[in-house]
Amino acid sequence: MCGRFLLTAPPDAVAQAFNVDVRDNFPPRWNIAPTQPIAAVHVDDGAPIASRAPAYALMRWGFIPSWAKKDHLERLRSKPLINARVETAAQKPTFRAAWKRRRCLVPANGFYEWRRDETGRTPFRFTPADPDAAGGLVGFGALWETAHDPDGGEIDTVAILTIEAGPDTAKIHHREPVVIQQSDYHRWLMADETQSDEAAAMVAPAPKGFWRMEEVPKDLNNTRNEGAALSPETRQGELF
Repeated sequence: MCGRFLLTAPPDAVAQAFNVDVRDNFPPRWNIAPTQPIAAVHVDDGAPIASRAPAYALMRWGFIPSWAKKDHLERLRSKPLINARVETAAQKPTFRAAWKRRRCLVPANGFYEWRRDETGRTPFRFTPADPDAAGGLVGFGALWETAHDPDGGEIDTVAILTIEAGPDTAKIHHREPVVIQQSDYHRWLMADETQSDEAAAMVAPAPKGFWRMEEVPKDLNNTRNEGAALSPETRQGELF
């Protein structure tokens, strides 16, 4: 799964990498957690295909389907759907419509997974091995939906897609976030429901050598902790 990630690139770098207008002056974040607002790149699925264009938005990390009723909403707020398995997203009622019409990208500089041992839960950070490619940014494949609360309000929500772990991540966890290749960003966002098979062809585990793995401080385990101290300079013995 992907339960924590980082976005430390400045807004102008995100704008350039994803070809969108970013007007939020958001700070670098080393410890992004579920239910928090996160950056996303999407298109308006209600607009005519010819006029659709990628746009930046903030979305709540925790997917809520548009048809969710009050009791369902309460359950999802206490146990948010932060991930969707790419192997089943097209069939599950919760994600099926979003897979067909509301795919999006979540900009990130990497993600975290944990290893359990006698000392507890040790966090590891996975960042692109080539930091010069797209400025160290990746686009996680994701699904979004506009949820409606009982009072009539609306909120855009998102789930990050996961896939069976590739060779770099499998050392720690059996799943990893889906990374969409930069050359596929436009097709991933724009393909409609008649092209969902084309979207499925864009997802695969990251190849060997794509991720760089580094042990990070256990302070990361607390979602209240934030800042560059969670991402120290690499020390000998921390790389695998």
